[in-house]
Amino acid sequence: MRKTIFHEDWWLDIVAPGRWAEVTAEHGYLRYAYSSRLMFRSIKSPPLTRTLGPVLKIEGKKAETRQRAAFSTVCELLNQLPEFDFIRFRLDPSLTDVVPFQARGYQTSLQHTLLADCREPEETLWAGMRDRKRNIIRRAEETLSVMVNEDGPSFQKFYEANLEDEKSYFDLTLITKIHAAARERGCGKILTAVDQRGDIHAQTFLIWDDHSCYYFLSSRDTTIAHAGAVSLLVWAGMKQAHALGLTFDFDGVTSQPRYQFLVEFGGQPATRFIVSKGFFLYDMQAGARKLADRLVGVKTATF
Repeated sequence: MRKTIFHEDWWLDIVAPGRWAEVTAEHGYLRYAYSSRLMFRSIKSPPLTRTLGPVLKIEGKKAETRQRAAFSTVCELLNQLPEFDFIRFRLDPSLTDVVPFQARGYQTSLQHTLLADCREPEETLWAGMRDRKRNIIRRAEETLSVMVNEDGPSFQKFYEANLEDEKSYFDLTLITKIHAAARERGCGKILTAVDQRGDIHAQTFLIWDDHSCYYFLSSRDTTIAHAGAVSLLVWAGMKQAHALGLTFDFDGVTSQPRYQFLVEFGGQPATRFIVSKGFFLYDMQAGARKLADRLVGVKTATF
């Protein structure tokens, strides 16, 4: 697995202050965040942290040699983790071999994302979209302009206002903190779709590392938003990735409507493995919670 923006010290200091640590081996390292709730101690991804897991530095000409070295390194790292009641990592698509996790008793599941290789010429990226999506973007370009918003707090307020009474799944102050840190390091940008009157229709927060530009956070004002405002910003994000010579990560397929929206941009499916391990009491509590949800009719998530 390669190093991502989510492995950076500054990132973890923001999303898990004082609650992250690292174990190391000769050919890699593993950073993790930890927390406690009631009687249970857990290792889970911090808020807004899309992936986290081992970073491997494996060399060798033969695939067999590299595979054996990767297996032993991941096992060594997992063996060094302190005892917790529950452990869960969502892995970057670059890590495709989860056998060492399974060998250490972890269960595996999948999350899907879409990736577009934006190192291709811009004309190739445009041609790779569905015709309908290109037409939507063209219509949006007739009335909207894409601008850069340097004011993180204003994006935070815009994002919060458009939640429409829904509760945010993360602390919204993290938006401003991450934007300030990413802007300082030249690895983040907020793009805004604005009409001729200066009204903001939608905004998208992009972040990137050495290999990927992530469609990180997006929000639109449903009272005025042009039907193509978000599509226009996604296309602007792909052009940003092209300018940087990066892959564009559409950042996870979480529902069928989201998949149908994103797939029209021409990205290719990719897999994020999720590896987890719960110990006896935690598994009993989690199983009881799932049973209670089923009894009251709570739907099981399939994405």
